[in-house]
Amino acid sequence: MIITSELAYPIINKLKKLVDYNINIMNEDGIIVASRDSNRILEIHQGALQVIMTKKEIVIYPEDEHKYLGSKSGVNLPVEYRNKIIGVIGITGHPEDVWKFAQILKVTVEVMISQIELNNQLQYQNKIVDNWVMDLVHPTIVDIEKLKSDAIHYLNIKLQQELTIFLVKFDDLNVVSTDLEVNMRCQYLREERIKKIKDSITNIVFSAFIDGSCCLVAVHLMKQNSYLTVAKSIRNLFPSNKAKMNIGVGNGYSNIGGYRNSYLEANNSLQLLNRFPMKENIAHISEWGIKSLINHVPYDVLKIFYAQYLTNVEKLTKEQKHTLEHLIISDLNMKITADKLHIHRNTLIYRLDTIAKQTGLDPKIFQDLMILHFLITIEQLVDQ
Repeated sequence: MIITSELAYPIINKLKKLVDYNINIMNEDGIIVASRDSNRILEIHQGALQVIMTKKEIVIYPEDEHKYLGSKSGVNLPVEYRNKIIGVIGITGHPEDVWKFAQILKVTVEVMISQIELNNQLQYQNKIVDNWVMDLVHPTIVDIEKLKSDAIHYLNIKLQQELTIFLVKFDDLNVVSTDLEVNMRCQYLREERIKKIKDSITNIVFSAFIDGSCCLVAVHLMKQNSYLTVAKSIRNLFPSNKAKMNIGVGNGYSNIGGYRNSYLEANNSLQLLNRFPMKENIAHISEWGIKSLINHVPYDVLKIFYAQYLTNVEKLTKEQKHTLEHLIISDLNMKITADKLHIHRNTLIYRLDTIAKQTGLDPKIFQDLMILHFLITIEQLVDQ
């Protein structure tokens, strides 16, 4: 641990609000790296050098100032970290006035330095996790063996453990700005929210933001199909953001390849949730059925398929789509469909015949109805 100006200045700024005495912090070379008196920065403090050499406090009375070049009367105490002297804290004033206070400040500074170092270690660990997660979700380049090695040696992940990936999308964090203050505010919110998730949700194995607004959370689910409980718990942590949050969930898998599969499923689910909103704003990959498959087909292929039956000019109307959806739900049962739509059976048949003339696909035939179902889904996915 090395005391630098970057480390010492925030400490001085906090302490100067509490005391009227001048405070100096010197590094292990006796150089003043932070002080209330900016004119003394980078001066060599002879009293501090003496403290470092003798490993004892040095008390300088007014009549002894000439003995210590660059020093004033006051108390100089060693700053220790892990039983090693890493610097000196000096308080200017008559020793009899500042002695007790100097002892308190010494302990305060040592505690603050320990806390800063702990925060640095946590940030370093978080950075390792962030980088590992970004490698895991990379769209094209995936080094399974490296991911596996790093997971075991640096992250202590038990790869045989089955994990489920949750992708939490915060719409209010989807901000593109060149304003430093706006970006810092967004970063603060990201750190605050991921901390809240970690502190509140049990069995999280790793988590990280994979872009500005999407947080990945890997959870070991203790009970089968308990994903909804976890997703709702995450959502309920941010009541003011409920309407602005979507959560996509994958299946549970073990090992690196499995974790990546769960991520891809969660991402697919999140994409579909953007196109087909659900009441809870939560969706598991298993809920999408054929839509999940269609979402993986290249858009150009989907557009070509769509154009075989419909054009931009002659789309299905909202009423026609609504009718087809109820026909599918009712398993092609005309009576049930008509009852659900609150129309006469003959009116239903007329609507279906109109669709058949328009598209060349007869909704009363199962295979044609499935194609029509695909066309409706494609239109929503491709924004025809």
